[in-house]
Amino acid sequence: MPTTLITGANRGIGLALVREFKKQGHDVIATARNLFEAGDLVETGAECYRLDVSDPASIGQFVMELAGRPIDYFINNAGLGDRAPIGTLDYDRFELMLRVNTIAPICLLDGLTPNLIAGKEKVAAALSSQLGSIQNTTMGFGLAYRVSKAGLNMGLRTAAHTLAEHGITLLALHPGWVKTDMGGENAPVEPADSAAGLFKVITGSGPSKELRFFDFEGKTLPW
Repeated sequence: MPTTLITGANRGIGLALVREFKKQGHDVIATARNLFEAGDLVETGAECYRLDVSDPASIGQFVMELAGRPIDYFINNAGLGDRAPIGTLDYDRFELMLRVNTIAPICLLDGLTPNLIAGKEKVAAALSSQLGSIQNTTMGFGLAYRVSKAGLNMGLRTAAHTLAEHGITLLALHPGWVKTDMGGENAPVEPADSAAGLFKVITGSGPSKELRFFDFEGKTLPW
């Protein structure tokens, strides 16, 4: 039975991913910043841990707690969103977004590399966004968010060459415009539909020595 680790799993896409991977027969390790406010997550039967990805000490503690545990699939889902354009940016939030969306996924991937090496499937996926595509940037909203996801993509694409030496495959994934607290009520994609598509992409893409950038339907996105 594969073991899958999912961060930021107390609501939205993360919670939907936990439910989908559980439904597909995976053992799921899931994280949330506050387990006392994660009743829906706890009810899934996933093995739950506290993790605040904005706090390096919390990341370090979590990595220690999972020492020696083989992980087949690792999904970096935890993240922050923002739609502000230049001229209205909150730079403290910009800095926090870089820490959560860009630095933390790389830090976790680095710390959990031994767990992935010990696993059978050796796949690490990160929830990126089509808004991180430089080629497709045609509007001015979401400057900080776009920068954080473009930075994540670059970090993963660079790390992929090193981790390929250990047989680890990396994926950057756009979940779609999903009806969540971040995506809003007007979003056309339900969390369960996004999670079902992401499951197929994550488990079915096969090994690669280079980072691939897919949406939840398996379409390749431009950098």
